[in-house]
Amino acid sequence: MSRPELPEDLEVVIEQLDEQGRVTYISGYFEFKKTRLKFGAIAMEGYGGPNIGATLSDETLSALRQLGLDSVAIDELITNLQRKIMEGQAHIELHESQEPTAHDKAKP
Repeated sequence: MSRPELPEDLEVVIEQLDEQGRVTYISGYFEFKKTRLKFGAIAMEGYGGPNIGATLSDETLSALRQLGLDSVAIDELITNLQRKIMEGQAHIELHESQEPTAHDKAKP
């Protein structure tokens, strides 16, 4: 069974990463239907591989409902958002004030 294609009209941008051991806190925004909305996420390294859990604020959920999405469509959007991050299809645009972590410094 193959995975469904990720939507091309969903642009994901990571603005902040905060690594704390096996957990990384992520914040950023996504663009959907020409609307920019914020998200937060937690990435976890586990024995079964990495996992990610994205969350949307009440304000973002309200904006998505105003765009015509129901609960099922919002759940699918969150799944696609998480997949874009996990599959390396999110853009990383860290703020200049954010210092590279020891993990980033070790990369060639």
